[in-house]
Amino acid sequence: MLTRTLYLIVSALFVLSGCNADRAPIAGAKAGFELKTLNGEIINARVEPSEGRYNDLIIDNGGKPTLYVFFTTTCPECAKEIPHLIDIKKRYGDKIDLVGALVENIASDEAADFVAFHQINYSVALGAGAFRLAEAAGGVRVIPAMHIYDGKGRYVSHFVGLAPQEMIETRLNALIK
Repeated sequence: MLTRTLYLIVSALFVLSGCNADRAPIAGAKAGFELKTLNGEIINARVEPSEGRYNDLIIDNGGKPTLYVFFTTTCPECAKEIPHLIDIKKRYGDKIDLVGALVENIASDEAADFVAFHQINYSVALGAGAFRLAEAAGGVRVIPAMHIYDGKGRYVSHFVGLAPQEMIETRLNALIK
């Protein structure tokens, strides 16, 4: 029993710690870029280097907390977390921004079919902007991954792998005033 408990604790620490590599270099401090979503929306983003391992990401969203979700259409774990993300978006609505970043080179019609099949109700960015976002967020190397930023674009937390919905909501609740 003790061995099993120790294994669970070590596994949880590994999953929650994420990648241990240094922050990805930024091509120019305060670099701006665009996220193009499947529905034609353009999200302007700016990278602000921070003191920590992860960069701050500033988007013009009225000061709402933002959850960035990095995924591919071929990742089974990514597909498993979609219903939880749909539920989070339904529950929190306009109190948060939820942006899926498709870090895969596929045609936009194929991505649109994936979004329609899974009935995704949040913005999905693809193309060069999604890859730039993954780089700007600190170099996402494992999917699924999600990063949470406060209303000022400051890095708050991240999850690597499947994260329980309750943990995500706990972090979001602490940011919503």
